[in-house]
Order: sequence, then C-alpha cells, then structure tokens
Amino acid sequence: MTVHWGILGAGKIAESQMAPAIGAAPGHELAAVTRREQEAAQRFADRHGAQRAYDRVEALLEDDQVNAVYVATPPHLHARETVLAAEAGKHVLCEKPMALTTGEARAMIDACQANGVMLTICHYQRFNARHQRIRSLLEEGAIGQVTAARINFSDRFPPQPGVWHHNPEISGGGPVMDLGIHCIDLLRFLCGPAESVAALVETLVDSSPVADTATLLLRLASGAQAVVTSHWTTANHEPERANCLEICGTEGSIVAAPISAKDSAGTLQVLTTDGVRDYAVEPGGQRPHVALLAAFGDAVAGKSPNPIPGEDGFAGLAVVEAAYESARCGRRVEV
Repeated sequence: MTVHWGILGAGKIAESQMAPAIGAAPGHELAAVTRREQEAAQRFADRHGAQRAYDRVEALLEDDQVNAVYVATPPHLHARETVLAAEAGKHVLCEKPMALTTGEARAMIDACQANGVMLTICHYQRFNARHQRIRSLLEEGAIGQVTAARINFSDRFPPQPGVWHHNPEISGGGPVMDLGIHCIDLLRFLCGPAESVAALVETLVDSSPVADTATLLLRLASGAQAVVTSHWTTANHEPERANCLEICGTEGSIVAAPISAKDSAGTLQVLTTDGVRDYAVEPGGQRPHVALLAAFGDAVAGKSPNPIPGEDGFAGLAVVEAAYESARCGRRVEV
C-alpha cells in the first residue's frame, strides 16, 4: 500500500525534514502541499516532486488522491486541521506539540477515532537509532534499576521579527512546548510515564510574552526521578555535548548526545563495573523521520500498531500543563 501524502503547512520543517523523508521512504510519495500563497506552494511542490499545490487546507483535503496528511502548520492550527483531516477520511501525522492544550488534543483523538483514521504524533526522536538502542539496553537491565535521568535540550533563541514561537497564542508557550516536549516524550519512551512535576518556568533574559528558561523535576511512575532543562537562553556552540541525555541506575549509567540528530549520529556509552561499552553512531545513520514514516505506513496497512498514537502526545501535553501549574503555584503538581 502506498501512502500518498499531503503536507499542510509546507514550511521550514517540511522543507528540511519531512518532504525529503517522504521521498526517501519506500511506499510513500508526496502528492500535494499547501501554503498560504499559491506560488510558494507551487515552488515547494516543484522542489520536492509533489503533483499538486494548493493555497487552502480545505482544497487539499478534498483531493481524493491524498490518503494521509502531515500537519506542519504552527501549533495553534493543529487541532482544527487534524479534525478537518479526520472528517475528510485522511490519516494524520501531526507535528509536535500536538496542540496548545490537552483539551484540544482530546478533540483530535476523538475525531480520528470517530472517523476511523490513524493519528500519529511526530516525536521522531523515538526513531533515533541510539535511542532505540538505549531502550533495548534498559529492557535488558544493562544498568540495573533506573533511578535517575537528566535531559537537556536548549539553545539561544531570542525573539525575531516574523518568527511566531514567542507568541503564546500561536506556539502555546516557550521552550517547554518547543524543546521540552521532545524530552518529556523521550523520557516516556525510555523510562515510562511521569506522575508528578515540580517546575521553574521563567522569563529570564528576553522581553517576551513567553517564558524562556525552564527546569522540570519529574517523578516517574517507576519511582525514578528525572530532570528536564529546556532553555532559549543558553548559547549552544557544541550540540553534541550540550543537548544530552543521561540515565543512571543501580549498576551503571548510560550517556548519549546529541539527542536531536537527524541521522542518529552521536555518542552513546554504557558505563558499568565491566568498563565502558561504546555504541556511537557515525554520520549517515538511520534517519529518524524516514524510520517513522516506515512505521506509520506499516500501521496504516495493518501490519503493526500505531507507532506514536495521539494518547502519547496527550500525555506529554499533560506534563507541560502540570509544569506550568507548578511554576504558578510553587508546589509539585500531579500529572
């Protein structure tokens, strides 16, 4: 079965990652794209081999040749466009954050279930080959009982003209929604769900209507403790060192960086009394977006489960909402 994709919001992330991934994934083709300006949509289509270009979401959703859509518009549009896609009978792969609120996320899940289509959230880091190796190592008990984890995903990102991320009505928040949501989902994938959070979420450096610096302390359902830091206030000149993951247990630790590699490249070490085991991935490794598309296609064909269902995106947003509430009230909040 071929997945014939339509891209809603053919912008930066679709340009750099998803359109090339669709072209590289067997059994997938780019059928149509939308942008607000018809000429820009056509140029994007020409660059990536899409057959048709539209300037309206509704027009793409009426295209009978499209059987799945990638929702890559800004977050405030995710809920509306996912519901419209579901009602049009299209499967949905939605960018993160899934929505602005858990209420919106629930409406998306319900709409896709009611219309018999699949909703998958684009938490591509689950398909980083190093992260999949880490999950296998943890399942094997390589470091004993997991007791602690730390993830940092940060960069310097001040307000910029024409960039919507600092507008809370569009983005839903600052680095927690932009970067921290990846960390929260990765923790869920590797170590299980969170049950409570204590957080500092502050506007520290830039004059902005969203917070730019956040630290979350999570208690996981397993009892392990985790720290997530997501900042727009820290210059990141060495992402392979700064954007990193560490998981500690009773028998050793696992360290990996960077967490955001688009080809799985980076370091991965397991440190125990037996010494150091190295599982580094050289540049040119598994492309997480391509692997995610392969899993999506298998699920649409009924060969495997939905790789990242809407409920997982909902769970991440629930942690974000609890973190914001914790920062407001100054106490730990249950998820």
